[in-house]
Amino acid sequence: MSIWGKALVLAFALVATLVAPAHASNQITVSAQEVTLAPGQSSGSVDVTWRTGGNQVVQIWIREPGKAAKLWRQDVNGSASWPYLYAGTTTTFELRGGPNFATILATANSRAKLPGQLSASRTHLALAPGATGEIDLNWVTTLSDAQVWVSHNGNPQKLYAQGPSGKGHITWISRGTTVFTLWSGTTQEHLLDTLVVTADSGATATFDKPTVKAGETATVRWSGGEARLVNDDGSETVLSGGSAAVGTQGADRKVVRIYEGGQVVSHASLTILGNNGWAGFNYLPEHEKRYQEYLEDTTWPQVRDQVSKDFDVMASAGGTIARIVLWPEKSTNAAAQARNLADLGTIAKQRGIRLVIAFANSWLTNPNWQSDRTKWAEFAITSADWMNTYIAALEPTDSVLYYDLQNETSGVRGRQPNIQSAYVAMVYDRTAAPRGKRGISVMHASTDGADLAEALVGKPMDFVDVHAYSNLDLLDSAVPGTRQKFPASTVIVGEFGKSAPDAQKEREQADYTRQTLQTVQNLQVPLVMAWELYDDPRTPPHPNSIAFGQLTKDRAKPAFGVLCSRWSLVADCGTAREATIKVRPGTLVTNAIMRGNGTARLVITEFDQNGRETTTLTEPVEIGAAGLNYLRHKPSDVRLQAGTTSVRIAVQAENSTLLQVDALTASIR
Repeated sequence: MSIWGKALVLAFALVATLVAPAHASNQITVSAQEVTLAPGQSSGSVDVTWRTGGNQVVQIWIREPGKAAKLWRQDVNGSASWPYLYAGTTTTFELRGGPNFATILATANSRAKLPGQLSASRTHLALAPGATGEIDLNWVTTLSDAQVWVSHNGNPQKLYAQGPSGKGHITWISRGTTVFTLWSGTTQEHLLDTLVVTADSGATATFDKPTVKAGETATVRWSGGEARLVNDDGSETVLSGGSAAVGTQGADRKVVRIYEGGQVVSHASLTILGNNGWAGFNYLPEHEKRYQEYLEDTTWPQVRDQVSKDFDVMASAGGTIARIVLWPEKSTNAAAQARNLADLGTIAKQRGIRLVIAFANSWLTNPNWQSDRTKWAEFAITSADWMNTYIAALEPTDSVLYYDLQNETSGVRGRQPNIQSAYVAMVYDRTAAPRGKRGISVMHASTDGADLAEALVGKPMDFVDVHAYSNLDLLDSAVPGTRQKFPASTVIVGEFGKSAPDAQKEREQADYTRQTLQTVQNLQVPLVMAWELYDDPRTPPHPNSIAFGQLTKDRAKPAFGVLCSRWSLVADCGTAREATIKVRPGTLVTNAIMRGNGTARLVITEFDQNGRETTTLTEPVEIGAAGLNYLRHKPSDVRLQAGTTSVRIAVQAENSTLLQVDALTASIR
């Protein structure tokens, strides 16, 4: 070896000697890698200790499944207690240093577990009609007073076994949903775990892809039973051969049902999209009674005209979907609300908008939802009856794209025992939601999705809705991960939003909205809905929805301009006062959101390929500096003439000294 070679070896050795001890002295440890929760305890605590070499300041970051990493501590050496370990999830503690604390120097993990757990040899069985199947059930706890209860198809729970741990060979599993629950205490003080076992015919049906564009062809494959394609008029066509090509003309949904003995035992569904996919808003009116109260008989006549105008705004902005959430505690008169909701569905359908109805059964997670908690299965039955009141009223209107059986299912094992997935499996066949219109939404897709998918094996879900707020990077993993867990379902983003209570936050909301739309486009998400159309108008406003709206009381926010610039035909609808757009045959739906004084109207000029013009003046609208003023599209609808290739739309002020156009929108239907 040359002198220079020896010198380099010595130099590297010296550097290694100097650096290695410094890295070795950067340590982070936890008092326990696994923490067992006490009965009734929602989270556990772990002690975290860290030390560094060279007295360098470091940061401790927390990383939890399905959440963005967050800064927890910044110090040289220290220790602290982290009290938020949730069962079934692993929390990672990162020791970061270096420039901008970008280097991970060391990590430590801790995991919490429930004091009891249920398991079975299998959780899905394929059974012949009238047959029964077998499973091996196991339960393990550290509690002497543990009990296992069982309920089948919503029947009252029965005590199956008791004792701290045990095994059982069960021979009586029949078709349907069987739910086992593990409790501490002989009076069921604390629910420790749930286990869902489903049994069905074993028949399967799947399309080769859950979504297609209009005009494309999809292939459906099935096994077991008789396959029938549901035609647009409701009749059925028998399919044969185990696979068939299905055209996508006509309705926006195609459904294939699998029959056995005259009963539907399985199904597959296909979502048919326009060229730009589907998009829209979660909808609550700008009214002090903005939850279900606005659907009551005493309120609906006052609100109906406003609701019609709101759907005008959504339609002209390019929206094709409106999502409405219902709560049992707000269902003071479900029959009357359902009747008025059906009227709302008709209003929406007239404007080319379909509804997504989300049932948010908040009583499910309330410890006081039943005085006798052994009757939770009966609670599932009454909940299905509650849903059916609305479904029965809405179905004749044909205005609903699908029903969300439980808004934001959050059966994370730990925050509370996972009874939500069991609830969805229990109500699945008890609701009147037609096959092809069954959906579910998840709050934390990375942690809730797998458990929900396991509970719904054999129960096809047509739509699975992922919600996203603030942390867009989570969508990059949540959407593909959910697609893996629900490969036959159409995975959408049904809620996204960012609060914007002031001018700076409104700019951030617009940037966030722009980034969200780009993210879902990159992920090829076929349907996305913003939360929500309006800011909360109540005084004081609801803290959870204070400023998530796209419209305030007196104007449109910049984020609304971002949305309608992407969805409507006007390329920059948030700044334009005049726009020329290319059109296809159909009805032109236009709108403008304005502030000012006097009156204003739209001037719509059609051009054919030879430049010939035809001008239409819409009905003038009174505008004022206070309040939200917009042109209703219904008087402004223009049936385009044959040969029209482009249209110029302009806002024309009349008797006005001040006019501000916050948005100019247009769509074709």
